[in-house]
Amino acid sequence: MKGVFEKKEHFGLMATRISGFRAFSPMFHPHGELILLEEGELRLSVDSERLTLRAGELAVIFPYLVHSYERSPEAKGILVLFDPSETAFDNTLLTHKPASARTDGGQIAALPERIVYHSRGGRIKTAFGYLNAVLGECLEKMPLKKSDRRSENNAVRVLAYCSEHFTEPLTVKSVSEALYVSQSYISKIFSEELRYGFREYLNSLRIQKAATLLRQTDKKIVEIMLDCGFQNQSSFNRVFRGETGVTPKEYRQAREWE
Repeated sequence: MKGVFEKKEHFGLMATRISGFRAFSPMFHPHGELILLEEGELRLSVDSERLTLRAGELAVIFPYLVHSYERSPEAKGILVLFDPSETAFDNTLLTHKPASARTDGGQIAALPERIVYHSRGGRIKTAFGYLNAVLGECLEKMPLKKSDRRSENNAVRVLAYCSEHFTEPLTVKSVSEALYVSQSYISKIFSEELRYGFREYLNSLRIQKAATLLRQTDKKIVEIMLDCGFQNQSSFNRVFRGETGVTPKEYRQAREWE
C-alpha cells in the first residue's frame, strides 16, 4: 500500500475525542498514533493489514507505517498522536513493527481518557506518563518484528533512515550510499513525492529532539545542540526559532512550570 507523506508541524502530543471518523486515504508520517474505540466499529488498514476495530479495542500505528481509515460515522473513540522520541519506547517504535496493530484494551482501556484530560490541562509530562503505560501494555501483547526497510517503498525507507540517524552528519550522499539509492532519486523523492526539502526534514527531526531534551532534562543548551546533530550555536538558534517561534532558552523557560 503506497501512501502520501503527511507533513505535520512540530508537536509532542495531541489527544482528542472523536465522534464519527472521517475517511482518510493512505498516508504515513513520523508520529505514532494510538486509537481507543469506545463505540461502534472502525475499519482501517495498517501496512498490509486490514482490520476492524471494535469497542474496547486499541490500535497502535507505528511511525512511518502507511495507514488509512474508512468512513465510520457511528464510531466514537480517542485518538492520540505522539512524537515517538518523547516516549520510553522510541527505539522499538522506529525499528520494529507489529504483526497486528490491534490489541484488546482490557484494564488499560480507561487510561487514554487520562491522556486527553491531562494534555488539555497542559500537563504534558503527566499525559506522556499515561501514554507510556498504555504503550508498554500494548507492546507486551503485540508480537513485534524488525522492520525490513528493503521491502518498504523508497520514500518510507529514506524518511525512516533519517529518523534513526538524524543526530549524525547526514547528507543526501550519505543516505544514498546507506540505502543504495541514487542521490538524484532521493532528491526527487523529497521534491516531488514529499514536497519537503531534505535539509528541512532533517532539521525538523533535530528540533523535535532538542525540544524534548529542553523539556525533560537539565542539560546545557550547547550539549543539547550537539546531541541533536547541530555544530553551530547560531545555526541551532535560528532553526529552532524557525520551527517553534522562540529561542531554545525561551522555550525552556516557558515550560519550567509544567
